[in-house]
Amino acid sequence: MRIAIVAPDLPDEVIPTFPALTDAARARPGLKLSVVTGPRAAPWFGRHPAVDEVLVFDLDSLSGSSWTPSGWRARRAWKQMLQAHPQLREAQFAVDVFGRPATLAAARRLPMKSVGIARPSKGKMPTRQPYDSQYPVPEDLHRIQAVRVLLAAVLEYSLHDLNPDYGLNIEAEPVVTDLLLDVRGLPFDDTGRELIRRRLDETGVVIDDIAEHPAENPAEFQRRLTQSRYVLVGNNLTGWFAAALGIPGVCVCADDEAQYRGVISTRRSRQKLINVDKRPMNQPEIVVESIIQVITRGEAPIELPTDDPAEAGAGLTATEEPRAQ
Repeated sequence: MRIAIVAPDLPDEVIPTFPALTDAARARPGLKLSVVTGPRAAPWFGRHPAVDEVLVFDLDSLSGSSWTPSGWRARRAWKQMLQAHPQLREAQFAVDVFGRPATLAAARRLPMKSVGIARPSKGKMPTRQPYDSQYPVPEDLHRIQAVRVLLAAVLEYSLHDLNPDYGLNIEAEPVVTDLLLDVRGLPFDDTGRELIRRRLDETGVVIDDIAEHPAENPAEFQRRLTQSRYVLVGNNLTGWFAAALGIPGVCVCADDEAQYRGVISTRRSRQKLINVDKRPMNQPEIVVESIIQVITRGEAPIELPTDDPAEAGAGLTATEEPRAQ
């Protein structure tokens, strides 16, 4: 049996789908998965062992008008891709777990039954059903579980364990850095990001700044993550990859975001990567001082904002309470 999954060219959205792919492969031995996505997301889908093939296509081009030259070229390229990959035409379902205009257009153009998610609003199903089959999934269900529920409904198997398994092979690496930092996903402005970098530099924490020195490929990205003692990340690709690999640290989310969109750690290391989405704990000053105290085992001085100008910049020692708490 084969199913096709259409996905936008967004690397941040790839790893949250992995637990559903693991579930499906275990529930249906011999299942083959084809993924149609863009060039940036394609290498990440190829990391999952259940994915049989990844087809690279500009899905956004399918959303344009069919009465324009660009629309004609996109449809001709789509037909050529289908002809070049006959195994894709053998799929029984085209599954769209994202519901974006580009993925919807692709799912409807594949020659098999299209399936998507319906998000009921105020208890009512949407009146418009763009897919051949649409499964209702509660709006407040976390996106990882929503994808798992959808594939379980399509392939008709039961979910017995809600703890996700990302299906990644993890090789042990020697620890060489104290902290892998990715400021790109942090919900802070430039001032907050520079504060974090400044405090880490002042404290002598050895960091691997993935934003300043991007990984060339997913394999290098995984190696650098597993060589770090902790991570300080946001709700993006780095945060999800760290959660899947079981790297401890902090994922900073926007206010009240963690319950529905925050990262979920892997089975082997439950709760090692902690989501923070409540003030003041998700503010840059508290975040950076907390991670510094963990890395230095409470020996570094603490620098927190103060209303007293005379005390500003003086810092506090790790033994001074209650602010050290």
